[in-house]
This record gives sequence, structure tokens and C-alpha cells, in this order.
Amino acid sequence: METSITKAQQHMGQYNRTLTRARQIAREPALLFAVGGSVVLLALFLFLPLGKVLAMPGLADWLAYFETPRFVKATLNSLFMAVISTASATVLGFVFAYAVTYVEVPGSRFFRIIGLLPLMSPPFVTGLAFILLFGRRGLITWTLLGLRPDIYGWKGLWAVQTFAFFPTAYLSISSVLKAAGSSLEFAAVNLGARRWRVFRDIVLPLATPGIAGAALLVASEVLADFGNPMLIAGDFTVLATESYLELITNWSPARAAVLSTVLLVPALAVFLVQRSIVERRSFVTVTGKPIQGGRVGPAPWLKWGLAAFCLVVALFVVAIYGVILVCAFVKTWGADFTLTAYHFVMAVVHGKELLNSVMLSAMAAAFSALFTVVLAYVVQFKQVPGKAALDFAAVLPSAVPGTVLGIGYILAFNSGPLAMTGTALIIVTFMVFHYMAVGYRTASGMLKQIDRGIEEASTNLGAHSLRSFWSVMLPLMKPAFTTGLLYTFIRSMNSVSGPVFLISPSWKLASVSIINLADHGYWGQASSLGVAVVGSIFVVLGLARFILGEKVRLFEM
Repeated sequence: METSITKAQQHMGQYNRTLTRARQIAREPALLFAVGGSVVLLALFLFLPLGKVLAMPGLADWLAYFETPRFVKATLNSLFMAVISTASATVLGFVFAYAVTYVEVPGSRFFRIIGLLPLMSPPFVTGLAFILLFGRRGLITWTLLGLRPDIYGWKGLWAVQTFAFFPTAYLSISSVLKAAGSSLEFAAVNLGARRWRVFRDIVLPLATPGIAGAALLVASEVLADFGNPMLIAGDFTVLATESYLELITNWSPARAAVLSTVLLVPALAVFLVQRSIVERRSFVTVTGKPIQGGRVGPAPWLKWGLAAFCLVVALFVVAIYGVILVCAFVKTWGADFTLTAYHFVMAVVHGKELLNSVMLSAMAAAFSALFTVVLAYVVQFKQVPGKAALDFAAVLPSAVPGTVLGIGYILAFNSGPLAMTGTALIIVTFMVFHYMAVGYRTASGMLKQIDRGIEEASTNLGAHSLRSFWSVMLPLMKPAFTTGLLYTFIRSMNSVSGPVFLISPSWKLASVSIINLADHGYWGQASSLGVAVVGSIFVVLGLARFILGEKVRLFEM
């Protein structure tokens, strides 16, 4: 009896707290607008498209999926690539991070730049470069060695995805290795442990959570990859490309929705596991006064071996971007290397794709940065009902492959009062909500470091929530706003898996055009657009650093 009364009292207390929060929100119109607006926007532009994808297929469509060998094979191929590409990219990323961040081999500063360079360009640029280097008319295979190998298929895709996504693993593992203290290493050495045992028993276990998190991030990237399979997979189909063919070529929305749902399942599983690891992991490795100085590190011969390894990787990355640059300004790749600006003029100067990409990406970046900062402020600083649900919804887009969300947008906004198909608005909206998670995470992390007393002091002086946010909190969150702005701009410029469904003759994008041009053999024009996209990103980053007057720490999150 007493237990029942206690439970009833607890429920009543929870109800009263929720009611109090609701009344507080109702008394502040700006806060009510922020909460209500966030819920409506997330419901319309995230959950409605996903709901359309999940609800579209019927029983007959699911039976057709299991009865169609091509669909089942595409599913198995996607899982197969997720395993092998994740493993190789994570191993490469760990070795690179260990050498550059932990050991600090000679040339580490140069290698850090090289490790971040692929993050500034579309992942499928790597696939294009592989074709130019190792294809049937490749610079190395045909021009230098006189060979005509067939690089199309799962082996070529494996190599491409390894080099395209190892920077993701490198960046994630580097942050963990930086945080690891050196006290345990020196203690082990003082007790007589050899360098190899220090690495095996101390360094590797401390890095394991970071390696696991990096592997899950890479796996999500591989599952969502659309551009590289389109360019280099050949007859080796995966779910992302098969979904595209079903919708665009065969115009079968129901079957495309089935394939998208199948793709969403492992992507969500990876997201939930990765989220669990991030929330639970801890890197407390030092107690008492930390030891100042370097680390134990490997033997000198191994250190130089790691430096040589990093040099080989760096040279390969440089070759990837170098060959794209050269191909943009030669007459015919593999046959006539006469310099010409024809491809660049046709693709960049006369075309509108680059201008469209810059304009729409800038619009998406501005709205996304502001929206995520406001949403993080509401979730972290305001006692509003459903905070946990809002927090989950804000990071969920990072788990949804662009192919899935792009198909969802076609299904949700093709007709009715929210019809946007064929307009710039649908592309911008997709970019905002697909890439909002990083901006939100960055803003939330920064808000957790800000003392709530700062805002409370403003409130006690009579400022309402809008005034407090605009005058006090937003200036403090300038780095988070900048990170969200630049990250969304970069990802939007490089996006292809979602926009490939949303573009129209009036609104073509550079990233999608690169795929189309390369697929039809227009290597020079495809390379020219690739050079222009990467160049535009670096120009924007340079302007951001010049205007802000501070170092833009985009990838140190």
C-alpha cells in the first residue's frame, strides 16, 4: 500500500514539474516559438520524409524484395563493403594517427594537413582519381606501364573507400590519443616493460574506445556512400545505388523505399552503438600530478618506419588531388596532354552548377548554424518537456544515409501543400536537416562548459529568454556557430547522395554534375568541377579565418 502511494506521489511530482515547465514556456513567447518551431521543423523535414519511406512499401513490395536476387545481392554487397572497407580504413587511420599524433614522427605537421585534406572534398573525388591513375587509360597503368587493368568492381571500390574514409578514422582516433596521459607508460617502463608491451598493454587498450568509435563512423560513411559505387563499382551493386536506379530509372518508389528501409536498418544500428560508446567511454588515465614531457614511443627504427609509411600515404593523397588538377587542364586524358582551359571554361565558367552549389550551400549553412545553436540552447539551458526526445532528434540525421532522406523528400514533398520538388528550397532544406547534427553537438558541448549562472544573472536583471540568448549566450557560442556554419557549407558542397534525387534542370549542383560527367567519360570537365569545388571550399575557409580573425578549428570537435 505504501509503495503504491509513493509511486503515485512520484508520478504527481513529475506531472507538477512538467506542468510548471509548460507554464514557464507559455509565459515567454520567444521560448514558446523556439520550442514549437523546432518541433514542427523536425517533424516536417526529418520525421515526415522518414515516415513516408517506411510507410510506402506494402507486403507485395517486401515479398518482391526477397524474391529478387539482385536486391538481396545488393544488400549482402553493402554489408560486405561495410565490413572490409571499415576494417582497412580504420587500420590505416589508426596507424596514421598513432604516427602523427602519438609518436610525432618527422614531418607530422605536413602529415596532419594531408590527413585532413580529403575531408574538404567530395569522397567520390578519390574514385575519379583512381580511374585516372589506374584505369584502362590511367596515368600509371597505361601511360607508364602499358597495362589495361579492370579496376571496376568490389576490389576497386574497396581501395577507393579505404583512402576516401581513412581521414574520418584518423581524426576520431587522434582526439583519443591526444587525451591519453603518459604516466602509465613511464610507470610500465620503470617496472621493466619493453616498448612493445607498453604499446600492447597500455596504448592500445586506451585507444580501443576511440578505435571502436572511429570504426562505427567509417561504417556509417561506407553504408551511405553513393558516389564511389556509381563511379567504380561496375556491376557490383550496393543498396545506395540500387535505390537510385529503382526510383530514377525504373520509377518504382515503393521498391526504392524498400531498399532504403533495408539500408536504414544497419545505419541506425551503427548509430545507436556509436552513441552508446560515446556516452559511456572515459579516458581517465592520470591520477595526481601528471608527468610533463614526451611519451615512451616506439624504437627509433620503427619511428622512422612509421614516418616512411605516412610519407607513402601522403604522396598517394597528393597524387589523388594532383591528377585531378592536371586532368582539368589537359586536352585528352591518357592520349593528349596538351595544356588547355577548354574543360574548365565549359564546366565552370559557362556552367551554373558551381554558382548554384555555392549559393544554396551558403543559405543552408546560415540557417543550419542558427537553428542548431537555438535548439542546443533550448535543450541544454531550458527546462522544457521532452528534452531527451529533442536531443535525440537533433543528432538522428547523422545516422540517416543521404539516399534514404533524399527519397523521403521526393515522396513527402512531391505534391500537396508542401510541394517543393524541382525548387531550390527542397535542396536547401535537405542540406539543413541532413547536416545539422555536428553543429548541434558542437553547440551542446560548448553550452555544457558555460556556467548557467551567467544566464541566470541576466534573467535576474529582468532579461527575457530572447534577450538573454541574443545578448549573452550567442556571443559566447560564436565558435560553435562558426563550426556549424562551415561544416554544413563543406558537406553541402560535397553532397551527392540526396541532391541527386532533388536537382532539376534549373537547379543543378556541381557535386552531382561531377558524377554525371565522369560516368559519361568527360573526365576533363568532371575534374574541372572537382577542382572548382575544392577551391571554393578553401576560399570560404580562408575568408572565414580572415573575417573572424581567429583560427577556424573546424575538425577539432
